[in-house]
Amino acid sequence: MTTHSQASSLPEPSQDPSADPGPIAPPADAQTADAQTGFWQRFQQQRAHRGRQDAIFLSVAGAWVAFDQLTKVILRDSLAEGQHDRLTSFFRFSHFENNGAAFGLFGDANAILAVSAIVAIVVLGAYYLFPVVDHWAARLGLALILGGAVGNLLDRIYQGSVTDFINFNEFPAFNVADAGINIGVFLILIVLVVRDATRSASHR
Repeated sequence: MTTHSQASSLPEPSQDPSADPGPIAPPADAQTADAQTGFWQRFQQQRAHRGRQDAIFLSVAGAWVAFDQLTKVILRDSLAEGQHDRLTSFFRFSHFENNGAAFGLFGDANAILAVSAIVAIVVLGAYYLFPVVDHWAARLGLALILGGAVGNLLDRIYQGSVTDFINFNEFPAFNVADAGINIGVFLILIVLVVRDATRSASHR
């Protein structure tokens, strides 16, 4: 009796090259690139609609720089350093050269303060482009702060000191740039306080 054995083999599953393998997640670097592209597209669209606001902002900042520098030139031509011109019993114009911060603080630190001013200007520009509070009063305040920072920075670069001349009794002398910075900070604080008060009232 002869036995014939035949090798049996299992059929291989058919593979259809046209079959849909399902969604494939893009690489992480591709997702990051898409997110960055979307961010810049939104940013460019936002800036395209704010051309008038940008023009007003730069005009206010530039006008404040010009006003600050003009008053300092007139003061330096009118009064020698250390001289005073009393107008009332509590106010006078005085010529001081300040190599410290506003109101005479941190004397003999002109170089450090100049670098700090440059950093502050960059931060102000970033805050304007990506504002926490987008309100006309906040933009006005930011323009005044920027104008004041640039005005005093020009003094530090070209003179090595900042000219102060607005002098009230019992109060450190200051200048137009300092006034712009303080007015700007005040405006922004007012906007923030009003915004927070409005939010608190709406949640009651």
